[in-house]
Amino acid sequence: MNTTRLYLIRHGETDQNKTGILMGSTDTPLNDHGRVQALALRERIDALAVDAIYASPLSRTVETATLLFGEQARIITDSSLQEFHFGEWEGLHFSAIAKQYPEIWQQWLTDWEQIHIPGAEAFAAFKYRVTTAVEEIIRTHAAKRIAVVTHGGCIRTLLAHFFCESVGKGYWKFKVDNAALTEIEFVGHLPILIRFNYK
Repeated sequence: MNTTRLYLIRHGETDQNKTGILMGSTDTPLNDHGRVQALALRERIDALAVDAIYASPLSRTVETATLLFGEQARIITDSSLQEFHFGEWEGLHFSAIAKQYPEIWQQWLTDWEQIHIPGAEAFAAFKYRVTTAVEEIIRTHAAKRIAVVTHGGCIRTLLAHFFCESVGKGYWKFKVDNAALTEIEFVGHLPILIRFNYK
């Protein structure tokens, strides 16, 4: 039986990642260390032949994909692969969120999947757009090798979707590092985790 291989890659570090500021769907570039991380991963996966490359359209993911696969690579951008939109919390550190939104923050800590952050997308909508987009990518490129360069929240969502009872129950079980590769092999509809946080 032919297998499909999905390579999920988180973008390299940004200044906001480094300092703990939530950026979500706000466009922020890689920092110098993030570029070094992406080039280091490229050396590790240089022999990786892929049939298609997808990326979130944000600059940190597109630049990571370009550093990994080269300037001439055809990178298909898809807004469904963007990070969760945190609404009014974007651009804030967790400590600032706790001060400015104390009630919602406390509710979010205990019921994060249901609490609606002001101006943010609903988590159910985020989960649906990410899983639906990647399942369609897998169907489109059956028996091929596909790279998806995206964000930590998206990769956690996909891992929980494929390997846990539900996304809500599995989402926080995965810590996805910057410029790390996670490889999933699909034998028919069966997902098998081959590598996680490889860098």
